[in-house]
Parts: sequence; C-alpha cells; structure tokens
Amino acid sequence: MPDLIRADITIIGAGPSGATAAISLAKRGIPVLLIDTHQFPRPKICGDGLSGKVVTNLKRLDASYVAELQNSAIATASLAARFSSPNRKMMELSFHTDDPAIPPGFICRRVDFDHFLLNKALAFKETTFLGGVQVTGLERKEDCIRITDAEDKLAIETRLVLFAAGADRKLIRQLDPSFPDPTEEGIGVRAYFDRVTGSDHKHAIEIHFLKELLPWYFWIFPFADGSANVGLALPESIAKRKSMSLKELMFKLIRSYPDLKTRFPVEITDVKTEAARLAYYNGPCPVAGNRYLLLGDAARLIDPFTGEGIGNAMVSGRYAAEIASACIAKGDFSGNITQEYQSLINSRLGPELKLGLRLQSLAQRQHLLNLVIGRAARSETTRQLISEMLYNQNARMKLSKPEFYIKILLG
Repeated sequence: MPDLIRADITIIGAGPSGATAAISLAKRGIPVLLIDTHQFPRPKICGDGLSGKVVTNLKRLDASYVAELQNSAIATASLAARFSSPNRKMMELSFHTDDPAIPPGFICRRVDFDHFLLNKALAFKETTFLGGVQVTGLERKEDCIRITDAEDKLAIETRLVLFAAGADRKLIRQLDPSFPDPTEEGIGVRAYFDRVTGSDHKHAIEIHFLKELLPWYFWIFPFADGSANVGLALPESIAKRKSMSLKELMFKLIRSYPDLKTRFPVEITDVKTEAARLAYYNGPCPVAGNRYLLLGDAARLIDPFTGEGIGNAMVSGRYAAEIASACIAKGDFSGNITQEYQSLINSRLGPELKLGLRLQSLAQRQHLLNLVIGRAARSETTRQLISEMLYNQNARMKLSKPEFYIKILLG
C-alpha cells in the first residue's frame, strides 16, 4: 500500500504558476502541499526573458523579491528591446518603469528563476514540498481527488487540486474528460551560446521577425557574461511544412543573415539545442471545475503574439490562490466557487490574449512589419507610441486597426 497523505489544497507543478499560488496561499496562512516531478533546481526550456508583467507580479508577492533578484548573480537587468523587420530594419524601444532603481525586466535562466521562486514558497511554514513525484493518476472520489504516482509509493487525497504541471492533456482529462484539443500549438527550439557579440550595457532583448518564421520570430536574449539564450519558435502547422528540423533551420538562419552571422562564434553546430511545445492561447478553454483549477500552460495562457508565458502564469497563480482561499473559507470546492476562477481568467487575461491572436494574424504580413518597424527606426514619436503599446492593452488595440497603418504610412 502506498503512503497516504491528506491535504486541503495540493498544487501539482512547482514552476512559476504553482510557486506563485503557494506563496499567495501561504501569505493567507493556508497550508499547501506542493509537488513536482523534479527535484529543484531543474532545467526548463524557455527564452528566459522576465517581462515587466513578471516584475509586477513579483512586486505583488513581495517587493523585496525584485530587489533580491536584481542584486543576485543569476539575473541580468534588461533595459530595452530591439525589433528587426523582415527587411532588416531595426528599432530600439527603451522600457518604462515607475521606479528607476528597479529594472523593467530581466533575463534569467529558468533553472535559476524557478528555483528562486520555489525557495520563496518554501520560506513559509505553510508550504510542504515533495519533489521527484511523477503524478500518473487523478481519481475523483466523492469528497476528494486521489493523486497517485508512477511507482505507486505515494497517494494523496486532497479537497482541491491546483494543476500547474503544463499542458499534459492526458492528466488534465482525468480531471475533465471533455477537455478539448487545442486548435494549434507552437514548437520552439533554444540554445545557449557563448561569446555572442552586439549587445551593450542595456542588455536589450532582441526579436528578429524573419520572413522564414512569420508570424513568430528568432530571438537573442543576452546575459551579462556575454552568453545568450538564442532560439526560434513557430506554430506547429508551419513548422511541419519546413523541409528541415527547427535546429537545422536555426543554424541556417544564423548563417544566412550577415548581421546575425558576424555575432556568433564559428562553431555554432557544436551547440546543444533543446525543443519544447508551446501551449499558446487559441481561444477560451475550461480552466475550472469541481475540485480543480488549471494554471499557467495547463490553461493555455501563452500570448500567441508576444510569447509571454511566465507573467501570465504568475497571474493565474495569484487568481487561483484567491479562489482556493474562498473555497477553504466556505468549505465548498465545487464548481459553484471554482467557476469564479474561470471568470477571472476570461475577463482579466482573455481580452489581451484574444488581441494576441489578432496580432499574430497581422504579423504574417511582411509589409506591415516592414512599415511599422522601418518607420519607428526613423521616428522617436512612433517608437514612443509602440513602447506605450507594450504596456497598455488599450493602446495595443491600435495595432489591429487599419487607420494606425495609414497614420504610420503618412508619417
């Protein structure tokens, strides 16, 4: 017989959404059992960019977290973003921040950031962590959900599951058998390169809209030591039409574009690459039901235009903690209460993600990217307008309006 553990709330997955939920619940004095397939630190395939949304959510958890990250050896402050159009024009946007002492964004390897955030959760006596637990069973009982592992050494009976273990539909469908397949998913490949030139003290993140990758892009996220996270991503339907693997495509693109080729060491083929699927938003999906909530990638919260995933995951973790707290207070873990989480995700993140879908469609048009980035490269006013769009959803709506492009065309 496996060892039996009982818990009111169990969080499956200790990445940014799960750790954020654990911290938020612990700050309310609510005990949580946090489990993960891995012991930490553990690697995670990602672009490693921590956006302004991530910084904002760290502040909401505890303002000291941002200062600690800033003063650590694991994070590189990023002060700007550079966007290159398909015709190779480049614009640079400086990020805005309410506090000039705090960087607007960071570049931090996920192996380090996720461990940092988990340690913050473990600083609370309310958090119990079990690593190395590979969940294979989620069985609904009358008064709980029974969680079992692959080795049948452990069983957990919990009143509420916060599922933050990625877009594992096999497991999710044990909670909701009708959970739909996505219309589309993405595929990304990344590598760490040493001695990447072309960065400066701003450590600007770089987004290169190359015609071979539209509507997505090739990225370079530089670290302070001269290394960089480099990668590309494509919707799966487009990736399948390529005549080569994404690894081969990445190396080919680096060699094909002179402005990229000169920045990389000659021996690029010796670099290890890793790939991952990207569960980006392609329409509303069910994220709550009797005794469960879906967080982060499980809820398909990756922005389909920007690729923003960590910030949205942390937002979902905060909302999940809010609803889980209400479940505890009312002694009700049914859909009567958990559906409020669905409403929060749909109303707070839904409009932004739907706009991302529209912008993803527009990004397939090379001439629009060439127009906007080319004009912004020459005009400070246009750069300021686009910079505002990165922070303001209402301003970003202008990108989906024809009159915006007419205004850009007329200067």
